[in-house]
Amino acid sequence: MSDGLVERMVRRRVGLDVLRRLRRLVDAERAQEADNARLARQLAWGIAVLAGLTFLFLFLR
Repeated sequence: MSDGLVERMVRRRVGLDVLRRLRRLVDAERAQEADNARLARQLAWGIAVLAGLTFLFLFLR
């Protein structure tokens, strides 16, 4: 094998490994964002329920 071919093969391999690593990072970030959105939705529902219960307690007693 010539040095040029070996160098191209190494560069290709390293490039593919970097792309795989970046893909894993992106997937992890998307999963984190989905978890954050789910938490925000749950907190919003919780606050809405607490506000409703507070309204009922204060104005209907």
